Amino acid sequence: MDPEIPPGMGGFFQGMIGDLLRMLKTDSPLQWDLAVQLAQTVASEGQSEGNVEPADRIRLEGLLGVAELHVADVTGMTTSPGGRPLAIVTTGRAEWARRSLETWRPVIEKIATALGPQEPDRALGPESAATSLATTDLGGDPGNEEARAAFLGRWTSAVAPAMIAMQVGSVVGHLAQRTLGQYDLPLPRHDTGEILVVPANAAHFAEDWSLPPNDLALWLCVRDVAMHTVLTRQHVRERLEDLLSRQAQGFRPDPTTMEERLGQAVSGGAPDVADLTRLLGDPGSFGVLDDSPELRQVRAELSALSSAIEGYVEWVTDTVAARSIGTRGTIREALRRRRVERGDDERVAESLFGFRLDQDAADRGESFVRGILERGGETELVKLWQSGENLPTPAELDAPGLWIERINLPELGPGL
Repeated sequence: MDPEIPPGMGGFFQGMIGDLLRMLKTDSPLQWDLAVQLAQTVASEGQSEGNVEPADRIRLEGLLGVAELHVADVTGMTTSPGGRPLAIVTTGRAEWARRSLETWRPVIEKIATALGPQEPDRALGPESAATSLATTDLGGDPGNEEARAAFLGRWTSAVAPAMIAMQVGSVVGHLAQRTLGQYDLPLPRHDTGEILVVPANAAHFAEDWSLPPNDLALWLCVRDVAMHTVLTRQHVRERLEDLLSRQAQGFRPDPTTMEERLGQAVSGGAPDVADLTRLLGDPGSFGVLDDSPELRQVRAELSALSSAIEGYVEWVTDTVAARSIGTRGTIREALRRRRVERGDDERVAESLFGFRLDQDAADRGESFVRGILERGGETELVKLWQSGENLPTPAELDAPGLWIERINLPELGPGL
């Protein structure tokens, strides 16, 4: 008999687990409310966040207006599709986490659907899965490995929506603790004409690096306005959303690995907190990404597009900074170091969405933009975002001359 379970209590514990699963039951691929609640708790570290000072909001509103003028001048593009002025939204970390989750929800739900329980438990539905789990006969024999494996397998399938929600919520919550704007991840957001800022994070970063707060705030406003300008162009947004969707659908559940890791985390009787933390922090615990030729091409295109966007935005920001920010070099170096020293949460987020946002990827994008400027100047660079056909291919990102040649080819007439 299992010494960890008192005589006659095995059925009670199974029934209790079944009751827990009924409480967690959902017809959605993940427990969305749980993801939001955990993200906000992690972001705020469980503490009540005070209101943003009105003086900070007024100061940032002024800097945002300056940033819009500069970005429009450098890019030659309107900073929002409707041409209306952008609005600054100052918020705390918890609210940033909530808003970001809502914006990224379509992609997150596609990932969760791909990673969710497959047959037969999905066909049974959450209520039936919980009942099936609660009635699985473990017996009293510690060596009854077949029954235990069945029990753990059903447990894994039934709690998958909650586990995925916990991972997503944890990742976004930790991102909120460090974010310096709304585009640390170059993901399209709803075109609300808003720029989301967490003043407390920027203030801490400025203090850590001894940066003038207003210089850093202007830099970050310029960066986010430039990113917003690119990502709200319809063909760019649609291309990114298509690639993100195809990437998300490429995930496949890996119940064997999940069961093994969950079993290791609770093998000692009581859950090991460190093991559970690693479980939630590794997307590989829940599933694997297909390695088909089609999906490899999607990843290559997503990497090329995100690097091109990052490189272009960096050029715009640096061009504006050269005109108006005296501490440009210091800020640039501080942000470069921040990217190099990015934490596990940023890496997990990149794995979930399919981005690669390390310094090598940023350098690749900047090299592409430099190559265009050296060969054709700003006259050629402005064509980068004019149409979907002008977006660079993976091969062109490493050979900007090929990109210039392609986009300047004469159009073939009808029938040619």
